[in-house]
Amino acid sequence: MGGIRSRLAPASLYMYAADFLRAAKLARSAHKWFRPAQPYLVCHALELGLRAFLSLGAESLNDATRRSMGHDLGRLLAKAQSRGLGDLVQFNSAQIREIRKASLYYTRKVFEYPALAAALRGHPHKPNVDVLLAAAEGLLAAIKQPCVAQS
Repeated sequence: MGGIRSRLAPASLYMYAADFLRAAKLARSAHKWFRPAQPYLVCHALELGLRAFLSLGAESLNDATRRSMGHDLGRLLAKAQSRGLGDLVQFNSAQIREIRKASLYYTRKVFEYPALAAALRGHPHKPNVDVLLAAAEGLLAAIKQPCVAQS
């Protein structure tokens, strides 16, 4: 605005991601057999965290949130890894596998809205939420300092 360039994007995306992760952890106390909010919350934390990392090197927030990525966690992860995310955090193979599995549901909004067809099939590719939580915690711990430093 007025020739002034703001770098608030990384910090603000990080703060949102951290809040969604906190909410995902709190959702653990719900019914063990019915917790649709928890996987959504942790996936959203991962999405925002990956976008926060991508915004560190982006010209603008729009560069980090381009529609071409959509909400595909697998694509966001691949893009972040191609931009050096591995220098900050190393996901193990189980975490990468679960992020990709979660993306199948997250991009189709299965965690947000009742999905009878997926429920009838027993959610055959449902991700392990504990593994996703660990991945999100590692990601946010790794990107906190660089995101806050750029604000």
